[in-house]
Amino acid sequence: MKIQEYIESGILSIYVLGIASEEERREVEDMAHQYPEIANELHSLQASLNEYASQFEVAPPKSLKSKVMQSIEKDTPNAIIGVSKNRGFFQYGMVASIALLLVSLLGNFYFYGQWQQTQNDLAIVKNQNVEIANNQKVLETRYQELESELSMVQNPAYHITYLEGMKDMAPQSHATVFWNDEKQQAYIFTNSLPKPPKGKQYQLWALTDDNIVWDAGVFHWGKFSPVKCFKKPQKFIITLEKEGGVVKAEGQAYAVGVVKI
Repeated sequence: MKIQEYIESGILSIYVLGIASEEERREVEDMAHQYPEIANELHSLQASLNEYASQFEVAPPKSLKSKVMQSIEKDTPNAIIGVSKNRGFFQYGMVASIALLLVSLLGNFYFYGQWQQTQNDLAIVKNQNVEIANNQKVLETRYQELESELSMVQNPAYHITYLEGMKDMAPQSHATVFWNDEKQQAYIFTNSLPKPPKGKQYQLWALTDDNIVWDAGVFHWGKFSPVKCFKKPQKFIITLEKEGGVVKAEGQAYAVGVVKI
């Protein structure tokens, strides 16, 4: 926080006038303790307020005592008129003083409100910047993932097998398996299979040339997911199983693909 902005915010005047909240009062005292500039401004405002109070004070004239005594003895209206004039002058001065204080107070309230609004706007902008930075990180991460996926698709060392949806379960669905015998890596991408219901998860199976069906693992729907790789696969099958997967296929088959090399 800039010290000059804090001084110009009007909160010091509110403190001096005695209308600051408890929280604002503690804040002003803490700031005055930390920053000499604020402490000096606070003392200056207090001195100005004292000057307001004394500016229009009228010292009683030396002849006032004798006039009062004469008015008591003679019971004449002249002294009363004189006192009335003095009182009127004093009242006029007080009204002017109060008016000046009100103008100053309204100005301070206005600038304090503007300062608070500025602080709120700054907080909103900071939060928006944090959100933008977080979104930027998410986009950068996703971009790196897409680059990795693209390089894999273009890599001739990876074989590609396309799985077609079963006519009775998901005729419009498709899936793709990428697998590499040498690196023993495999990935599956399913962007058109129906979203599995709660408590269910898709699971991939690999049929090898010895007619054994192997569990290739469960995977996340709609994502490019790693799965287990097996040598010389002949066919890939996707079934819908309970969440977490099963040892042996139990659910309905949703897609099947024959390996063509």
